[in-house]
Amino acid sequence: MSQIDPLDRRALGILSSAMNKQLGVSNLVSREVDRAYRSGEIKDVTRAGLLFATLPRWQKVDVQREAHDKAYSSLKRTDQNSERDWERILSDNQRKYLDNGLPGKLPSFLMDRDV
Repeated sequence: MSQIDPLDRRALGILSSAMNKQLGVSNLVSREVDRAYRSGEIKDVTRAGLLFATLPRWQKVDVQREAHDKAYSSLKRTDQNSERDWERILSDNQRKYLDNGLPGKLPSFLMDRDV
């Protein structure tokens, strides 16, 4: 079976965690996104993407905000070390600092595609 790329799988894990928190683990879409994350197979990711598209806009926004916060907090955890970070101390906007460490392209399962 075809597997998704590691960056997409990591992003899918963050999305799965955010969906479980916002929609609950018993929600059908949450379960399918979790299945796609665990299997890593393209067919599961496609099914989860189609089901995600059926959610109302307000739920998508809630999930997106939660996923965004989880992504930043995971980036902060991996970025901490014992030396003083002068760029971060001098920066007025912490979000700007963190944006420099995020990958530039969206994971492929979040991009629009013709089905």
